Amino acid sequence: MGIAERRATLDFQARALPGLKDQIHKLAGFPVELEINWDQLAKEGAAERYLEGWRKVYFTPVIEALKSVGRDDMGREALRDGLKKISFANSADKYSADSAISFVSGELVIDHDPDCNVDYVSERSEVVRKVLEKGL
Repeated sequence: MGIAERRATLDFQARALPGLKDQIHKLAGFPVELEINWDQLAKEGAAERYLEGWRKVYFTPVIEALKSVGRDDMGREALRDGLKKISFANSADKYSADSAISFVSGELVIDHDPDCNVDYVSERSEVVRKVLEKGL
């Protein structure tokens, strides 16, 4: 990771991450653990797109899915009881929601290329919702 990528990562962590974490925690109903592999997300040469890309690939799909799953007492209780951790990574260069999103043993994982299919937010949101509803 070069200096441009490190600067963009620090900027995201300082400016965008606190608000996004607050939204996730509020919608989950508790401060769910977030594990973010920044080194994997920080693709070289894409620093100027981190703010938009990371938001759309990782955070917005989780936020939208949590809104849907936690819309009633049953959903909120299921989230509290079953969701242990949310992890964001790019370990396998996956580009589609179906192959990149999983929920196993309480851990929701989005392991997706952060600079590919960025605008497919609705598709990712729907897959996150489905895996949560099936796994909870």
